[in-house]
Amino acid sequence: MRPRPSTRPHVLARARLAANSGRIVGGRLSGEAGTQPAPMPWATPCLLRTNTDHLTTTASRVSAAGAEGILMGLVSMRRVISVLAAIVVLIAGALYATADIQRNAALLGARQQVAAQGMLTAMLDQETGSRGFVETRQKAFLVPWEAGTSAFTASLAALRSLEVGNVGLERLLDDQAQRADRWHAEVQAAISRFDQTGRPPSVAEALRDKTVMDGFRASHDALDALLATQRSRQLTVATTVVIGVTIALVLLLAAIGLLARRLVRREDARQRAQDELHELLHASEFEGESRLLLIRHVERLVPQAGAIVLNRNASDDQLEVTRGINADESRLPIADVETLRPRSCMAVRFSRSYDRHPGDDGLSSCDICGALPVASACEPLLVGGQVIGSVLVASSKPISSERRLRLSECVGQAAPIIANHRNLALAEMHALSDTLTGLPNRRAAEETLKRTAAFADRSLAPLVAVMIDLDHFKTLNDRHGHETGDKALALVARIIRSTIRESDFASRFGGEEFLVLLPNTDRATGLLVAEKLRVEIGHAELAGVAAISASLGVSVMPADATTADGLLRNADRALYVAKESGRNRVHSFSSAAAGNEHPQPTPPGDAITTPAPPSHARTRQPGQRPQSPVALSVSSESGRSSGFDETPGVGASRHGVTP
Repeated sequence: MRPRPSTRPHVLARARLAANSGRIVGGRLSGEAGTQPAPMPWATPCLLRTNTDHLTTTASRVSAAGAEGILMGLVSMRRVISVLAAIVVLIAGALYATADIQRNAALLGARQQVAAQGMLTAMLDQETGSRGFVETRQKAFLVPWEAGTSAFTASLAALRSLEVGNVGLERLLDDQAQRADRWHAEVQAAISRFDQTGRPPSVAEALRDKTVMDGFRASHDALDALLATQRSRQLTVATTVVIGVTIALVLLLAAIGLLARRLVRREDARQRAQDELHELLHASEFEGESRLLLIRHVERLVPQAGAIVLNRNASDDQLEVTRGINADESRLPIADVETLRPRSCMAVRFSRSYDRHPGDDGLSSCDICGALPVASACEPLLVGGQVIGSVLVASSKPISSERRLRLSECVGQAAPIIANHRNLALAEMHALSDTLTGLPNRRAAEETLKRTAAFADRSLAPLVAVMIDLDHFKTLNDRHGHETGDKALALVARIIRSTIRESDFASRFGGEEFLVLLPNTDRATGLLVAEKLRVEIGHAELAGVAAISASLGVSVMPADATTADGLLRNADRALYVAKESGRNRVHSFSSAAAGNEHPQPTPPGDAITTPAPPSHARTRQPGQRPQSPVALSVSSESGRSSGFDETPGVGASRHGVTP
């Protein structure tokens, strides 16, 4: 009688193939970039998880190869090179300074020693020349005399130039110069007299000259001792400088080591935080969880800051806001989601980072962070060149360049994973949806029926199942064509969605069949809802079609069945009876007649009289006008309760009908 289509495994196969081949990018599975599916309680998150590891691994590789990671690597390498260059320069400078001090000290001591020795040698040459001339009267002995005189003057001048400012040394040099001048004058007078008269110097003159020479030698010995002391002091100073420089280098290297250790620890902490984020993002099961993980990571990365994730919903041309714990403390705007558009965010609009500081006066400002009194940074969530959202961070303190780079890195790492979660959710939604009507398909209906029945069993609340089958649908297809039949199915789906509560469930169960589940609803209210659906379907207008009618079967849990399969089977049996009884009617399964081959149908007719509901079901909401027991009203209220009401017998007014 009714075709039972399969659960469309080809849809799941196409979704898995698209996920594996990477063709689902930026939420394009449904033809819309960045589409965010509406939350559906029947879409279980367990169908397409087999490819999550593959997708997120690919995403992490893409983010690791991004510009942010390369830039962070260049910055780290630049720091390492700078530290190494500073160490090399300091060591080279210290070695050069100590070597120069030692070299200068040794060179100065050598020059002083040469000059002092030159003075003594010059005096001895003069003495040798004068004695030789007196003894032999040969002019050749006057050559050493004259050379020694010139050499003494030069050595004395050289030694004075090396010891500028040394009072003790200058005093000794003055004493030696005076003694040398006195001895030279007396000997020169004796040589001149001997050359003119031939009379040699007397013994008294010779003893006097010897006394002067001995005094010169004693002064010269004192000079040597002073130069030796000074040279030793200079070497001690040089050694002290070397030791001091060595200690300074050791301390500097220790400080650099501590700094390097601190940098390594900070880098390790950063890497651990990134690895933790990477691992948690891989383990997350849906997009909302990934966004919250990213927000917590960013708020930990930038102290005293708040972060929000702006999710781009291209289907509605909106930016959906996900907030963190510190969002209000950082004075992030509490904007109305309805007013946020993708063009409201500069990062989303231009597909690049956008930073703003208080007092910035640009030609155009961001509608979201433009009025913030604190510093802000906004990073786009880029996947495959497309923007799926952005991350906005606001801090009471300026955001450093290092934290800004790390923000870009973590956002780039999270973006592909968030996009993959979105694409998987879209794939799951389409795998569990009927493309023609937009309702959940049979597989989703069976899973939802199991969960709803289990909850009804635990909460002891009634559950109504309504099976709907369009009458003479094959004739409609044969007479008007399959396109008209498709339009009829879509029209009926819209009628069902607009009639039931948000907490109820409706699906296309197969072919022209629909299944409606009414949690926390008794039999009387379920029959009223079913009759309302029948009437609304009968009033539907479709171009070229005279009328559309439907037969409905109603079964109640636990009165008619205690399991989900039994509830569905009894609703199907009630539908069969409605079909056999003339169609275009509602029939309720009766457990008393379950043993008969054909349960007793409700009396035929375009309108039926259903059993009167219990007295407590007649309670109407405040302000609701009373209705006749045989009248069926259609409420225009759409804001009905979502979730299960655990008070039996109050479902009538919540379904928009009053007995």
